[in-house]
Amino acid sequence: MSAFTKALAIDEAKHGVRVNAILPGNIFTHMRVTSVDASPRPQGSAQLAGSTQHLGRSGTIEEAGQTALFLASDQSSFITGIDLILSGGAELGYGPKIPIKE
Repeated sequence: MSAFTKALAIDEAKHGVRVNAILPGNIFTHMRVTSVDASPRPQGSAQLAGSTQHLGRSGTIEEAGQTALFLASDQSSFITGIDLILSGGAELGYGPKIPIKE
């Protein structure tokens, strides 16, 4: 994905087109709620998902949308060829980042 984003950004810059990628991590979506509810321990599964984020929670659909709006806006007019990782810092180290409440 990263190489594709950069290659396309290089190719399309001459046309004034900016190309960026949003790489979402743990976002609280309907699909996530459904899978957590279907797990043997829903509360534990929800806590585990939040604990993998340094911010202690999952991202929201609204935050993902605001990220997309930012990249589509004039405020990001000099940004192209990036991978914007929307993950609450999960990629900074794997496993739980905050204590899980038993």
